[in-house]
Amino acid sequence: MISSFKDKIFSYWNHNFIRNVATLQVGDFAGNITQALVAVLLARMLQPELYGIYILAFGLAGLIGGFLNINSSGAALTLLGGHYIRRNREDIKSVMTSFVKISVIVSFILFVGMIVSPFVSKNLYGNYTVGFLASILILGSIISNFFYSYSMVALQVIGEIKKMTIVGLLNQLFKSLFSVIFVFIGLGVWGAISGHFIGSIIIFAITFFIWKRIVRSENIFPSIREILGNFRKVKMRDFLKFSIWISLDKNLSNLFNILPIVITGIFVATSEITFFKLAFAYINLAVSFIGAIGTLLNVEFPKIKAGDNPEKLKRNFTKISLYSLGITTLLTAGALIVAPLAFRIFYGENFIPSIKYVFALFVYGSIMGLGVGLGPMWRAINKVKISIMINLISLSIGVLLGFYLISDYGVWGTVIMITFWYSFSHIVSFVYLRRELSGMIISK
Repeated sequence: MISSFKDKIFSYWNHNFIRNVATLQVGDFAGNITQALVAVLLARMLQPELYGIYILAFGLAGLIGGFLNINSSGAALTLLGGHYIRRNREDIKSVMTSFVKISVIVSFILFVGMIVSPFVSKNLYGNYTVGFLASILILGSIISNFFYSYSMVALQVIGEIKKMTIVGLLNQLFKSLFSVIFVFIGLGVWGAISGHFIGSIIIFAITFFIWKRIVRSENIFPSIREILGNFRKVKMRDFLKFSIWISLDKNLSNLFNILPIVITGIFVATSEITFFKLAFAYINLAVSFIGAIGTLLNVEFPKIKAGDNPEKLKRNFTKISLYSLGITTLLTAGALIVAPLAFRIFYGENFIPSIKYVFALFVYGSIMGLGVGLGPMWRAINKVKISIMINLISLSIGVLLGFYLISDYGVWGTVIMITFWYSFSHIVSFVYLRRELSGMIISK
């Protein structure tokens, strides 16, 4: 019996997908722990009022970036997976050229967002400070994401999951390290944001050299010189038609995380935003361990679909979704049990009000597991428009509900809003996708 159990564990470990999940899980764990420790240090040094301003700056930067950004990484990853297996260099060069062209255009658009950010802040929160801080963050994201996005996509396509994990950790580490150092030496919230910007410059340099190394070792990928020389030849229409829906879907998902902070900041004090944000981040940390599964499914589901096996596609999607739902429910329950002790030890007595919001977020944390395979599956079967429609309906109802509830009930209204968003979106999407996959089986 023991021998059989060992053999099963060994066979699972020899499966490439399982090993990659484990690698990303370790990386996610290390990255999440780093973020959690940084949040603890910054919260303790800045205290609730200033830390609330820091949170609002990130929220506003994310909101503006979400409205103006066309994130084409997901589309590039989906397309490159098949081209790499077929070793089709010309198609890879076309995809990468479109990817880079869109990135350049987006960078210019984001500059506009950086300029308008202070004025948006003035209208929402009655001051320019949050907006100026957000502008620094937007500029940092333009700089750091340029080669970072190319390197991460290429590393995942060629199967270098360990290197991809290390690069992701370095991205978090440098930005966090300088933020903590600058606050520690007395530069306050401006130091925290400036440290993040310095880290962005370092990541730009690191990923530039990583990209050059990938091009040398994997000559199937074009160099930047080849890509630039291919600018006029490649029309972005087909890539953009494919990527725009993926980008809208991803940006809508990002809005689900950003809008609660931005909207809540209009109605409540910055200290209350801090209490909610810490509770929200705490639950997200607890359930983040399943994030690696979703990352790998971006490649795994398209591969299964390419093999023309809809039965396997539906079976794997259902199993992964339900198993992940069970895991996040257990993780959230465990997080709730240790929350009172954890907040007292790590954050201190000034942050005890966060604990009540942790318990209120149980349903939100539990339902997150059901969504782990939704994004990859929508892209794999090319039904992202349906996902956008579902998310838009959920978001529209949730925002209207949120404004009413938050204006009357403060942060408790925020908790109800995000619980509704994710529950409605995940359940409706899961049911729809299962029906769609069943139709593919019948049609075959």
